[in-house]
Amino acid sequence: MLYWKSDAETFEAATRYPFPIRHTMPVGPFRGRPFDVAKWSHRVLQPADWRGASRSDPDEIIRQFRNQRYTQALALVVSWGTMWRRPDAVWGNRKLETIESLLRDCSQSIRRSESIEESWTSLRGNLSWSSVLISKTLHFLCLSLGFEHDAPVPIDGEVIRGKVWPVFIHPVPLKKRPRDWTGDTFDAYSRYMTAILAWASQKQWTTSEVERTVSVEVEPSWE
Repeated sequence: MLYWKSDAETFEAATRYPFPIRHTMPVGPFRGRPFDVAKWSHRVLQPADWRGASRSDPDEIIRQFRNQRYTQALALVVSWGTMWRRPDAVWGNRKLETIESLLRDCSQSIRRSESIEESWTSLRGNLSWSSVLISKTLHFLCLSLGFEHDAPVPIDGEVIRGKVWPVFIHPVPLKKRPRDWTGDTFDAYSRYMTAILAWASQKQWTTSEVERTVSVEVEPSWE
């Protein structure tokens, strides 16, 4: 189990005014996209070892992280999360060796501390990554380390902040509304995870199952 910094106001709101999940069963994982390793060779440390990878599906991302091929795992995360349209936000002038080293350090930190806070601070401070990229990367890194029940889950602007947040906050009385999930700080992300963890407890689902399901509730085309 991971240690999470709970936000009291968010927890109360998420508990008393839970997100209206209509699905009786959780939504399964998005299976990713076809992945041409040759087109990504300049984004990973060489010599690369893909061992037959041909799709950016969750199992393959997790396998690459477990094999400690961190830049390869990152390339798959970017493909899976449709983030290739802004390559500078991921790579830019950052050295692949630096990214590899930092992600390796994150893996060790999460194992040691059973928390992602140090890793979040490191990736934000050293790489200037956004909360969207950090959350998606740490999601799969934690799954690869065996933290499946309460793994960090992806956050994004269009669906989570733009659609899930308004549905969640609408029935909450004005004086009891928690701070929102905007920004790249770990505190803002922790508020989001506080809600996800509360709903996961209510449904007896994993955090990943809750995130996927609430996303589909507000954006049915994602299923």
